[in-house]
Amino acid sequence: MKIWILDNDRNRTAHGAKRIIEEAQKRNMNLEYVAIEDIELIIDWDLEERLFIKNEKTKLPDIVIPRMDSSYQIKSIIDFLENAWVKIINSNNARLLANDKFLSLQKLALNRLPVPKTILLKGMPNIDFIEKQLNYPIILKKLDWHGWKWIIKVKDRWELEDILEMLEESLVKLNKVLLLQEYIWEKAWQDLRIFLVWWRVIASMLRKWKDWDFKANFSGWWSVSNHEVNEKEEILAIEATNLIWLDICWVDLLFDKDNWYRICEVNASPWFKWLEEATWLNIAGEILNYIENRYFIK
Repeated sequence: MKIWILDNDRNRTAHGAKRIIEEAQKRNMNLEYVAIEDIELIIDWDLEERLFIKNEKTKLPDIVIPRMDSSYQIKSIIDFLENAWVKIINSNNARLLANDKFLSLQKLALNRLPVPKTILLKGMPNIDFIEKQLNYPIILKKLDWHGWKWIIKVKDRWELEDILEMLEESLVKLNKVLLLQEYIWEKAWQDLRIFLVWWRVIASMLRKWKDWDFKANFSGWWSVSNHEVNEKEEILAIEATNLIWLDICWVDLLFDKDNWYRICEVNASPWFKWLEEATWLNIAGEILNYIENRYFIK
């Protein structure tokens, strides 16, 4: 059985890809890293398979593990592979839903799972309306944010006005969308990341950082430690994974008052470097165990 890891060429040596490849080699699995930059697709009326790698037509794999989310190219490649009955972990629909942070939170909220109160910001908004819905500080995020890279904590009305004026061209002329979200302040210096495979909790880690910095960036002085999930945490993570219909993912939980939680994010392309270091677990091996067991690889 032939398996691809599909990602950008620059991520070829990243921890997640390297660990999965190492584990596959130990098991003599036929696994190959394929860079999307090397792929060309041709559409033709006769439906002949026309996927080329480095200008050479190639036999399609049996299973693909995409390791990225949002580019148009990766979406079109995965759609092509799914139509050719290649098994995708995770599916295009699940990955696209998880990557749209508003739609994924909306799906969770519609099923009565706790999420931060969130406003979809399209065009220049009415700040009076925003202030009736959210208290300062307010979190401003990109629709497809990942981790900490595009998150701003807005402390007051003047700061919000300044930021929105700066972003006006993007919001109105370029038709970009942002999210405004309530700030969960009760334990704002930490969160919980839970890693799941096939709706089963594999590992989790508690992330803490200095000086009440709400951005969970390890290089920005946060620490990680192994965490044993309780029943509430496990149920929330499994229900969120089930609703987005993901095979492999992480779920990030924020700590709310009264020992309750809010689901911050469900991520369909989870990396696990710090998780393996914090828990001493073989996360790459768990991913391959799932593939072997589900698809009966000997």
